[in-house]
Amino acid sequence: MHILGVCPMYDHIHVLVEKCDSQSLYRFVQAYTRQYAGEFNLSIGSKGSIFKETFGRAEKYGTKEVRSACSYLYNNPGEKKLCERSEDYRWTFLAYAKSRHPFSIPLILSKAPSRLRKAIKIVNYYHSIGKYLSHPRIETLFRCLSLSEKQQLIDYIITIYNCIDYDRLFSLYGSYDQACLAFASNQGNEFSIHEEFTPGSHKAYINISQFLIKKLGFKRVKDVFLLSEEQKRNFAQVCYKMNIASSRQIEKNFRGMYLSDNQ
Repeated sequence: MHILGVCPMYDHIHVLVEKCDSQSLYRFVQAYTRQYAGEFNLSIGSKGSIFKETFGRAEKYGTKEVRSACSYLYNNPGEKKLCERSEDYRWTFLAYAKSRHPFSIPLILSKAPSRLRKAIKIVNYYHSIGKYLSHPRIETLFRCLSLSEKQQLIDYIITIYNCIDYDRLFSLYGSYDQACLAFASNQGNEFSIHEEFTPGSHKAYINISQFLIKKLGFKRVKDVFLLSEEQKRNFAQVCYKMNIASSRQIEKNFRGMYLSDNQ
């Protein structure tokens, strides 16, 4: 299996893989979604499903179709108004093909504070034994770091764990720069995957998060999921009345808490 692209968004995740039969793809998606859901539930002391039971997939044949799928994946953040260029959005991981620290100050380990060196040592250890970084482990690593040090550590973790086959991806275009130019020129399409279309910018999810923390006193956005159904509905109504996001975006943010029928 070759991974040509990964793009986590606020309410869905895109993955583009090559040379993968349907059973392998199913096991792959099941493995990472189950692991993610388990880590998420553990972090909030909850249980239950996080993703829909099924996932959409579409087979592509020929270079033209594959390029279109690449453009669709890498342009998702731009289409949702999160960035101007595909490479400017950290979570397309596209910028990491050209730099080990595209979103942080270059890391000079010998000059780094001891707390950051310790964190990197732990990351190296887990990577060397083929283990992922669990959610509690990541929280521990970042707890005592400054904002700039956190950005350096994020870049370091992404670089060392990066699974995208950039050589194969850019061979479709000739180079990194040509690929970025193609993404900027062509949005691509994925009409063969019947996914829900939620109109509006994904900045709305950022606005909801900031509103919950700054105005409603939440310490963590995901603490919303620990509320009772009635409490979630009340907070969702407040967000809706403040016109922070569309009703469907608010419903998704509150994990399926539907607003009243007349909205």
